[in-house]
Amino acid sequence: MIPDILVSSVSVRGDTVGITYVVTNGAQSQDSADAFAVDAPTGVFAITRPTPKTGWWVSKYYKGKNIAYWAILNTLPPGASTPSLYYESVGLPGIATDWLKGEVPVPEYQGSDTTPQDPLRDNSVIGKTVGVEAFPPDRSARALLTRLRSMTQTICASPLLWISNSGLCAQLVTDLDQAESYRARGQMAQAKSSLSRYVGRLAGGSPGTFATGVTSAGYWVLKSNADLINALL
Repeated sequence: MIPDILVSSVSVRGDTVGITYVVTNGAQSQDSADAFAVDAPTGVFAITRPTPKTGWWVSKYYKGKNIAYWAILNTLPPGASTPSLYYESVGLPGIATDWLKGEVPVPEYQGSDTTPQDPLRDNSVIGKTVGVEAFPPDRSARALLTRLRSMTQTICASPLLWISNSGLCAQLVTDLDQAESYRARGQMAQAKSSLSRYVGRLAGGSPGTFATGVTSAGYWVLKSNADLINALL
């Protein structure tokens, strides 16, 4: 399978983060998909079942682990996309593991095989997407700016490359350094301006678009964290 995970929104309400995905099974895929899942280490607060509801089964757990899990009962053939998939968790927007599970036949029982079967682990294309991370011990503006700077560098580097424009990446880091410098001097208006400039660089020239080299995942995870910090200043 060749998954394409579009992050269509990230919303933050108090301590709760809500994320919406649209998952496409690439046209060049050779297998249909029958489940999509995202790691949720702090637990799934809410998860929606897409319509038609008869075509979906959802769960807040997978084999006892906190995972947002959508089972596609009618499967997702190559070239097809899911409707919006939404879940909520408590924490901060961050980077999470995702799984797009392929539809495979149940293997015949092998009496000598004692390895526990895990279809999600064994039959999935595993990737990274926007998810929800646990709150760090320090949630001050200073600490969250440091976290966002590190996340920006991670997103700009291999293997993620959610932003592939190296010049833009350098400008984003500079904006964060300026925001922290202003914050440390008590110049909150200027710090907010630096963060607003940071967010503005991620967006494209028209509503709903992203700057050149910026993916939906890169845009939403960085924008949502920058907006959170801006509210603290």
